[in-house]
Amino acid sequence: MPLCSVTVYADNIEDEDISYNNMHARSVVARTLECTTFAIPAPVLPGAKILAYTAAHVSNFSTPSLIPLLDFEPPAGGLNFCNISITYTHPGQQDTVNTQVWLPDVWNERFLGNGGGGWAGGFIEPANSWAISQGYSAASTDGGHAFTTPVSEWGLISPGNVNLYALQDLASASLSDMAWLGKSLSATYYGKSPAFSYWNGCSQGGRQGMMMAQRFPDVYQGILAIAPAMNWNTFIPSTYWPQVNMNTLGVYPKACELNAFTAAATEACDALDGVTDGIISLPSLCRFDPFTLVGKNFSCDNAPSTYSQQTAMIVNATWNGPTTADGKSVWPGLTPDSSLLAQANTTCFSNGTCTGLPFNVGSEWIQYFVMKNASFDLTSITTDQFAGIVEASVDQFQSIIGTQNPNLSAFRDAGGKLLTYHGLADEYIPYPGTSMYRDRVEALDAGVDNYFRHFEAPGFAHCFGGMGAKPINALQDLVDWVEKGTPPNVLKAKAPARADGKMWERDLCLYPSISVYQGGDPSVAGSYKCI
Repeated sequence: MPLCSVTVYADNIEDEDISYNNMHARSVVARTLECTTFAIPAPVLPGAKILAYTAAHVSNFSTPSLIPLLDFEPPAGGLNFCNISITYTHPGQQDTVNTQVWLPDVWNERFLGNGGGGWAGGFIEPANSWAISQGYSAASTDGGHAFTTPVSEWGLISPGNVNLYALQDLASASLSDMAWLGKSLSATYYGKSPAFSYWNGCSQGGRQGMMMAQRFPDVYQGILAIAPAMNWNTFIPSTYWPQVNMNTLGVYPKACELNAFTAAATEACDALDGVTDGIISLPSLCRFDPFTLVGKNFSCDNAPSTYSQQTAMIVNATWNGPTTADGKSVWPGLTPDSSLLAQANTTCFSNGTCTGLPFNVGSEWIQYFVMKNASFDLTSITTDQFAGIVEASVDQFQSIIGTQNPNLSAFRDAGGKLLTYHGLADEYIPYPGTSMYRDRVEALDAGVDNYFRHFEAPGFAHCFGGMGAKPINALQDLVDWVEKGTPPNVLKAKAPARADGKMWERDLCLYPSISVYQGGDPSVAGSYKCI
């Protein structure tokens, strides 16, 4: 609980220059006195006006994380840190951004910026908790709107007019602000600047990390961008493609039928890599045709059912991804072992009828940003119109949130290191988006592996989950690369325990290498080779 809290509004902030040494030996009482707005004056944030600024020392803090990626075992006695909260605006833009910087009592002299997910600019409490538990000073931002605030309340400033400043805050502005605040306050509190600065984020947080590398190349020495939601203007509207096909057909399959298609495809393509392990390790070789199931029987919610032609059409469209009216690919689809329930989901009622349940970020992006109409009827979109909607998304918002500039020369020249990994069974963000971006970077610079390394994770879902192996500690791999000059050639990974209780281990291979089974115990990493 906070031991001391002082709120200072912008007009009352005083300038002081206080240095702190030997912080690790300080008592909680001393920490309480040091963690005040008088001891730590508000930094000057370029281009912004601070509206409110608080500092409070927190002792014995613990909270359950609702985000599996950020789950950890807190130390005995909880976490002890100085919590600094900053509310500010960019004058003339009528925005309000909230950022929190947490400064742990025991500091490893590193700063960690944390990303968000979905529409959230950041997951402040769980992200910062995990970071300071590892010794980092940490920062997270709401990106200009609260996590709980629906896009309907901030996406438009009036009918037909996008709130471009709010979108810019989420896309980039709040990210550079957060780094400035985090590093500046770390230097004031500890008496010296962080020796190294890192970024950590998945999905939206991964996109944010890529934005930092592309647009603010000298801010972070190391960036971990997991399953990055870059290529935003193409991939985000593309997530609505399965729903367009459902609406066109007037058919909304039950979840159990969609899951049955996934299970059948996984069974058919599982052994392509030489081992049957419940995942598709080589999705590019999987040629499973969903129409081969049509007319066959299966069990759906413990009731006999038959695979339908219409559901096979929806599944096929989801796996192939959106196309133009003449059949040209707009964006890749999902791999056959990815859950269909992220993009092709439905909700069913007691009377047996079902309706579409789209991924909200994709549907809201089309409704509020591309169409700029809160009342726009998404079910009116046809398959022939869809490519035009994606094109409009790119045309209007590429410079704000596209995040797909392959020129990383400034990041490279600043000495930065970029580490990404992406699950091949990602149900929200098709994995080829990241590998295609990496290929575009290599097309400009054959020495890409010297500063940008990408890994693919068979069977791993979006950020967490799935049957595949997840990297054990990719952030530490990045730290070793930055600080010791040892680039990772593989990422050590573990899969969830199987029915027999055995944990499967598997090294993730440096792209474009793939992991190939060599024989032996398939649960042992040594049974695979990167080729």
